[in-house]
Amino acid sequence: SSGINAEWPLRPGICAMINNSISSLSVDVCGQLGGIVSSGYPNTSSYSWQQGPDDQVQLQKEKFFTALNNCYGLADNVNKLRKGFELKCDKLFGKGPTLEKVISCIHGFGDVHNDFKDVIKRGEHNICKAAIFPKLHPVIAEYASSSHVITEDQFYMLEVEDPWLQDVVKAIDDLSSPLEKVLNQSIYDDVLAFTITELSQYLEKLVLNCSYNQLGGLMFDKQVRSLVTFLSTKIQWSVRDKFMRLTQLAMLLSTEKLTEAKDYHDNGMLARLGSVELKQCLRLRVDFRKDDIEKML
Repeated sequence: SSGINAEWPLRPGICAMINNSISSLSVDVCGQLGGIVSSGYPNTSSYSWQQGPDDQVQLQKEKFFTALNNCYGLADNVNKLRKGFELKCDKLFGKGPTLEKVISCIHGFGDVHNDFKDVIKRGEHNICKAAIFPKLHPVIAEYASSSHVITEDQFYMLEVEDPWLQDVVKAIDDLSSPLEKVLNQSIYDDVLAFTITELSQYLEKLVLNCSYNQLGGLMFDKQVRSLVTFLSTKIQWSVRDKFMRLTQLAMLLSTEKLTEAKDYHDNGMLARLGSVELKQCLRLRVDFRKDDIEKML
């Protein structure tokens, strides 16, 4: 009988304390860190990770990374705090209106958690747009400057040494390795995931604007496989899904006969490609007649 009656006077004080804590975390802590993440990063396409003499730039980098990592830690701790409060209150108050009111206040910690996660996402996108994509795009773009209608001799030479593939691998390694040293693992994985998605989408646009013979298609298939293998060593989750469309394009571009492409399609091996995209890809093969493509598919 002393349960709810004794607890009731405590409710306004408890709720006020919780609401003040939530407000302070949201405005004072998340707001300050969010300001650093939004404006403290050297947001310029000419920025270089190797650029060191400028002390101001270096200070901005350190503040940015520290704020981003702190946001991750705080988001995790706020989530644990919310769960801990809910468990304690459930034991302390039991069922009833007091518990419901206090739990309602505690749910505000979930909003603060989401605020910190939003800052993290902003920071991750800032890194990609300011420091990674501007340096990676020109390297990937070199794919379109080479011919993909190649001879057997050219194919064997590229098997031994592929300058484009080597440059892409080096660029990704040079851009990602410094980040791995300064970022929380989860944030680093997110940045690399955004980078891989951008790489695959940008490369797909280039691929669909080139011409191929079967050897050129086979080389592209080899390049895609090599990129997947390399990127799988850089990140903790599977890269294959991000490259599935490129993998299926490579299957089409390297096929020996149109009947093989039809078999791939009929057996569901080209599920990421629509029928229009399938035909578009096959038309890139200089040795396939457009009329035959239309008849077959």
